Amino acid sequence: MLLHPNQKLVAQSKARFKITRAGRKGGKTALEVETLCYKATISASKLNLAKTVFPTGRKVLYIAPTQSQARKIIWEALKNRLVGIGIANESVLEMRVPNEDKTFSTIYVGGWENRENYRGLTDVIHITYDEVDTMRDFFVYWREIFRPMFLDTAGTADFIGTPKKENPNLRRLEKEAEGNHEWESFHFTSRDNPFLPVTEIDALEKEYEGDRTSYKQEVLAEYVDNAGALFKYTSLLDMFSNTITKSNEKYLIVDVSDDGADKTVFSFFQGLELYRIEIFERLNTEGIISQIREYASDERIPYSQIAVDAIGVGAGVASSSLLDGIIGFKSSYSAMKTDIDPVRLPNVHYASHASLVSDYKNLRSQCVFILAEHINNHKFAVKVDDVRIKEKIIEELSLYQDASTGDGKRMATQKEDIKVLLGHSPDISDTLIMRMFFVLRDKLAPNQSEAQAKIHAEIMNQFDKNFNRQHMNSTK
Repeated sequence: MLLHPNQKLVAQSKARFKITRAGRKGGKTALEVETLCYKATISASKLNLAKTVFPTGRKVLYIAPTQSQARKIIWEALKNRLVGIGIANESVLEMRVPNEDKTFSTIYVGGWENRENYRGLTDVIHITYDEVDTMRDFFVYWREIFRPMFLDTAGTADFIGTPKKENPNLRRLEKEAEGNHEWESFHFTSRDNPFLPVTEIDALEKEYEGDRTSYKQEVLAEYVDNAGALFKYTSLLDMFSNTITKSNEKYLIVDVSDDGADKTVFSFFQGLELYRIEIFERLNTEGIISQIREYASDERIPYSQIAVDAIGVGAGVASSSLLDGIIGFKSSYSAMKTDIDPVRLPNVHYASHASLVSDYKNLRSQCVFILAEHINNHKFAVKVDDVRIKEKIIEELSLYQDASTGDGKRMATQKEDIKVLLGHSPDISDTLIMRMFFVLRDKLAPNQSEAQAKIHAEIMNQFDKNFNRQHMNSTK
């Protein structure tokens, strides 16, 4: 195969794991056909593997988003490349080919939806993932199923595709690869493929004049952020490596499912660092109360620094006499008026004291915006090891957008809409959002001035009204 300059850079790289982000028809898949054939047929001694003897036969994997796509994208090209050499099994998309070691290798072509079928596969020396940005839960299964396959072979992997803003796995791979000598990233556009007719690319660019976002993504292979997204994707990734100055104050946030039939999430914070998460299935009211009391004692968390989602079963928890002092959080509470009217100039006495303003639809929206501000400015950290929890936090928070309706009050995407997009309740990210209640409350601590004392009194009166309404509703 005659390689163009960017393909040569990828092919010549000695990196064990290669990330290739390229525009449509940039040549990334064509290069992978050659890579798969080379890995399957060359002598194992030339591949720098951990072993050269493979009891079940050397294996090379190609995985597309679906089995159907795998057949369309690469299967025919693979058969043509190995015509007269390989033995193709059309029903399961497997190609058996002889190698230089006078044994046989097998190339498996499959879809991401069948990933569980690969669990426990042995003697795997290489995996190519195509269109990575359309694979849901990619990092969970890469680490649980595929990465362990290389423990005895020290195999290699290629991750290729054109970026998608909805599921930016390539972007995350590139970020995690920074500074790691085993990884290398490559980027080229459709225009960088000299074998494509320039006139056709020019025509396509002209057609995209009214849609530069699609042109940047599909042709230039550039990352495009979701318009209106509240959380920067790179900042979400940074949460897990951020180093922040922690306070000594600890907080416990509890998210309870509406009917108690699903999961209850307990999140533990020291300052603005989430350091522990515990998840329970089907806890009833008594069980949740008992667990809160136990955690509060073990972790030395005062009840005034514990918040519970006071909807459904949570309302009974928040109003329990055994937990006097905990906070019952309701999304529908009115936003806290914390800011001085921005049109007023400082040191100018318009009235006896400056009025308070609130530009949020409700308390939940206010907390979402505050959380976004902290995460985007790297003032929030998550220190948990469970990869599934990390994926859920990223997935859930990345869906929040500015959903303001033009009435002068800022509103974040409603929880019901997030549920529809996810297919489940955003339980874990809800605890991060509720943690911002205490940030808001701490912000209201009175200063020495008389004006600030009046503002604080006014705000605390509003808090009291909210909580009293919640308590009355829970006893009806």
